[in-house]
Amino acid sequence: MRNLKLYFLPIGAIALLLWCLLFASSVYGSTPTEAVTLTPQEFATLKTNFDTLESTINNQLTTINELEMQLRVAKLSTSEQKNELIEALSLINEQRTQLTEARNLLQKQEQMLNEQRLSLAKAEVYLNERKKEIHKAKMEQRKSKLLNILLGGTVIYLAAKN
Repeated sequence: MRNLKLYFLPIGAIALLLWCLLFASSVYGSTPTEAVTLTPQEFATLKTNFDTLESTINNQLTTINELEMQLRVAKLSTSEQKNELIEALSLINEQRTQLTEARNLLQKQEQMLNEQRLSLAKAEVYLNERKKEIHKAKMEQRKSKLLNILLGGTVIYLAAKN
């Protein structure tokens, strides 16, 4: 019974992680109506979170491998315990598959974040170009106003002179 507690504690933690990943995948799978733009700071935070989660998944996969090794040793026990351990092994294998799928999903999300970061950088370049064009247009407008004032003054001067 004590051995089972040792096996089901990480399994419970993994189940909680999988629940979180399923929640995240439902949000990820939905189709947004607008493009998501992230600031570089938000992107860095998300990247850090994804790296941490991937590290956690790798650690849990290592724990699963260690548990499998312990399970193989424990198979030498009684037949009742042997049946329970076989069930635990199938759960562990199932969870390993789910964790691998979760890692693949994280990699896809990371790729999407990189694409969004590039899009954000392009948008920033475009915005800077527009700001320069607006500045140039304002300068041209000032020049036009000054020229109109100068021409108007000249016309008034010439009209007054005649």
